[in-house]
Amino acid sequence: MRSLARFYPLLLLAITLASLTFAWVGWLDSDDKRHVLAGLGWYEQFPYVGPLHPSLRHLIVIPLGMSFRLFGVNEVSLILPSLIYYAGLLIVTYVGLARMTNRHVAFIATALITTLPIFAIRATVVYSDITEAFFVALSFWLFIEATRAERPIAWLLGAGAAAALAWFTRETVAALILLYGVLFLVGYQMPRARYWVMAGGFLPVILLEALAMWGMTGNPIYRYTTMLYSRANFNKKGEVAGDMFNRLGNVNVNAAVDPFLVLFANHEFALLFFFAFPIAVWAWQSKALQKNERDLARIMIVLAALWFVLIAVGMLNLHPRYFTVTAYAAAIIIAIWLYHMLANRRLVVAGTAIALLFGANLTAIYLDNKTPLFGERSLRAYLESHETEVWTDPVTARRAEFLLKIDGRENLVVGGLPEPGTLFFYNPNRTLEIRRRDLDPQDYKPQDDWELIWEAAECRRLVGIIVEKLGLDGFLNQGLLRRLNAPNRPVALYRVPRAE
Repeated sequence: MRSLARFYPLLLLAITLASLTFAWVGWLDSDDKRHVLAGLGWYEQFPYVGPLHPSLRHLIVIPLGMSFRLFGVNEVSLILPSLIYYAGLLIVTYVGLARMTNRHVAFIATALITTLPIFAIRATVVYSDITEAFFVALSFWLFIEATRAERPIAWLLGAGAAAALAWFTRETVAALILLYGVLFLVGYQMPRARYWVMAGGFLPVILLEALAMWGMTGNPIYRYTTMLYSRANFNKKGEVAGDMFNRLGNVNVNAAVDPFLVLFANHEFALLFFFAFPIAVWAWQSKALQKNERDLARIMIVLAALWFVLIAVGMLNLHPRYFTVTAYAAAIIIAIWLYHMLANRRLVVAGTAIALLFGANLTAIYLDNKTPLFGERSLRAYLESHETEVWTDPVTARRAEFLLKIDGRENLVVGGLPEPGTLFFYNPNRTLEIRRRDLDPQDYKPQDDWELIWEAAECRRLVGIIVEKLGLDGFLNQGLLRRLNAPNRPVALYRVPRAE
């Protein structure tokens, strides 16, 4: 392992680039839309204050505006800030772990993180989770450096300031602040009085933002009133898709059990928590670990637990991505255990665990629907070679708007009922969303006398072909079988007959 250590950074770079390429999603027209609209606001005017809570996530929307200004409005500039934060997260993690433990633990943990679907996929989408995780990790590792430094003041101020920047990204960083409170109570590694220095980094940043909001809106707590308004008016309409599964992909059983099922039943985490729970029990009391390793494992266990409880109790819905920091902590705990298995020559155990963990990660990324805008992207591709007006359902028109705006073709698509003599793009992947808008999907369905002009379908996945060859397709329900073959239904363009 020592001879390989010098190549760890290059290996991690290769693994990260490969996993990002494999997991690439891009523009979703989902929660990312609010961030992008705010980024466009900063691009078009300075300063900009948005009306929605996501538009006040300054560390996301301001870099977006800068990226648009430097590189234009396109999908590359859209994802670039998220990728930079992701690179920062991996670098901070590797350096922090290497300094507190060793380069082997750092390599294993970073490799595990960069192949986890919750990280690899989300790094290619403009969500708040990667940005939040970066500032949480930055704050934590600066704090750890403070516990080891002869002159810790600058490190502690930095840890506090980073926590404040994480707070602007999402207030769930309260779990990190609670962790610092727990460490304060036990007097971890330094006098309790020094912990208050972090407040000297945290509070001025919070105050500076309040003053900025006061100057721009006349309300120093504009961020918090906007957040509370959004929370009070949150509507879960449309999230339930069945008795057991909801639109988030979660299994619904019981309010007390559902948060745990998010960790174990969602593909975003693969097998991570099946390993993390028993390993956490081992790490908490293991005498085989050195003190610094055991301390780190225990701190990660506490952070994971605090974050999990805060999300489970405090959030109105349970997006798997809200548990990103819990997954981050779990990956570090597992990395410490894997290193000790390898160091103690328990190669069969370590090899089996590595094969299961990384194999499950790659399988989960492979099976993820990484083209949720397949219909909209297909429409965009058609218009690139056919400059003509196309009608489609209102949902598809709305979700294709940004992609078409990038190309300057947003005026070519009309959302509405099919009119005689028009070209109509049929996208069966939006049926549920059309229904949630209290519209009838049958109104947008092709009729027998429509002329088929063009169609597009996803290539079948190899796993779906193998399942069919083995004769296993008869044992699977249609939803799972479609996901194994091609998660999106084919789309088509029709000519609606002219009225006689």
